[in-house]
Amino acid sequence: MKLLSLLIVILAGIPASAEPLLHDAESEAALAVGGRDDGRGTPYHVSKADNICGLDEPRQLTNPASVNYSALLSATPEIKKIAKDKIDPTSSEGITLTAKARSRVLSACESVRQSGGYCSVWKTIRRKDKKAVPDVTDAVKRLL
Repeated sequence: MKLLSLLIVILAGIPASAEPLLHDAESEAALAVGGRDDGRGTPYHVSKADNICGLDEPRQLTNPASVNYSALLSATPEIKKIAKDKIDPTSSEGITLTAKARSRVLSACESVRQSGGYCSVWKTIRRKDKKAVPDVTDAVKRLL
């Protein structure tokens, strides 16, 4: 179990091809002070790198949802295979399995987003007024 937890932490940090490899300094600085205000009074603190599917502009968000991305990755058969067979996540097979796992999570998130009427699904999102953002992790897990 300890190996699986370590593997998930490692894999959650490996960016998919659609995600930026590094955050720029401006993005990091904006996140450090609680997010960038777009001047339109958006009620959300987000980083575009945390968007999984749907709208990614804070000013456009109306009904976003969040997920526990590392828990979703760990629930995929591909990540379970990496842990069970002790496949090196940086090997060609490990990278291929990780990419398939990320695709599986993306597809499930998109299905839940559409069926639930959410405008987007995020790894991390919070409201400035501290109200809860709906968590759809369990609904997504059921589709994996």
